[in-house]
Amino acid sequence: MNLNPLSDCEKGFVLEAASQKTRLDGRKRNDYRSLKIEFGLDWGSCLVSLGSTRVFAQVSCEIYQPNNSRPNEGVLQISAELVGDNKLADLTKINQVLERFYKDSKCIDLEALCIVAEEKVWKIKVDLSVLNMDGNTLGCCSISTLAALMHFRYPDVVSTGEKVIIFSSSERDPIPLSLHHYPVVTSFAIFEKNDFIILDPSFLEEKVCDSKLSICFNNHRELCGVDIEGCACLSQELLMNCSNQASIVAIALVDKIKSKIKDDLEKRFKKLMQGLEPKIADESDLKLPEKLEIIGPKNVEIEKEEIEEKMEVEQNVVKVAVDTTIATCRESIKKISVLKDSIPNDLVIIDTESSESTESDEDDVEVVKQYNLTDSRPVIGKYVVSDGEESDTIVLD
Repeated sequence: MNLNPLSDCEKGFVLEAASQKTRLDGRKRNDYRSLKIEFGLDWGSCLVSLGSTRVFAQVSCEIYQPNNSRPNEGVLQISAELVGDNKLADLTKINQVLERFYKDSKCIDLEALCIVAEEKVWKIKVDLSVLNMDGNTLGCCSISTLAALMHFRYPDVVSTGEKVIIFSSSERDPIPLSLHHYPVVTSFAIFEKNDFIILDPSFLEEKVCDSKLSICFNNHRELCGVDIEGCACLSQELLMNCSNQASIVAIALVDKIKSKIKDDLEKRFKKLMQGLEPKIADESDLKLPEKLEIIGPKNVEIEKEEIEEKMEVEQNVVKVAVDTTIATCRESIKKISVLKDSIPNDLVIIDTESSESTESDEDDVEVVKQYNLTDSRPVIGKYVVSDGEESDTIVLD
């Protein structure tokens, strides 16, 4: 999220590219960035990624007392906020523009949200969380708002006159919102001196351009609102060209949202929903190591556990064969040689710690365990394995 002011070099670089009718990311003037729409497990939860700009939308509902001026209509509220403690980005303008475009265009049938006239209505609230700002934040918020509203379902309600009964999703299927049309905001950046107008501007292009133009069209190619920010002089011909292009973009975006919602409903019917967590994990480059190291002082218990675990993991397995001599190499060396003429069934392993005398003969050595020659055994302690007196000695830890 780049909220720092631009340097003169950055501004000059973007303006030089605009004078040559070129965009820094290689797109043409009418190209849109890649759009990803993902729905969560809850109704009305949606994550929209427009390039690097990401907005999460969540629609909720509650029973509310209607306004005195409109006692038979529900309430629609849209609120956008920036995630984190950074207060440099003011999203008040986005809240005002979205509420004006969606409320004034009457895209939602608010009368269908009435439960009891003058007493109880549904209040629909759209909470937008801007996760990253990389240009065209208003357009990304508009797409996430429309997708969340189309995806949202609210509980079925019955009024008996005396009381209001709200049914859960297990008792009755939730009801989708009644939408008359589907408005979408399309943003343009205008470089007046260079006579250069671009669609879906990036963060750098928005900061350097002379004016920003936002046009809201629905899927019926009906104009729902216009917002102009900047000092550029916009001619009638320019507005008409941008409007025609915005209407085409709006139809394509609405079709994509409908297709995504259809796929989501099919997954819900087949119970294949995974939510947003796997999608975010796939896109994230942050990976935790398999083993986390503890930073700071270690106590004795932790060190003891680590040593025991290391010994268990690093145990070697030795195959005992004929003509092999095994001896312990601690205080004294005690050997048991395997006879060459005959192959014994068992081989005795010596434990030096259990022996009382360090100079005792082989007969005085205490027998700890017996292993068959053909078995593989773990080595506990330190042993010397050799095939003969003249061969090299191998030390196994």
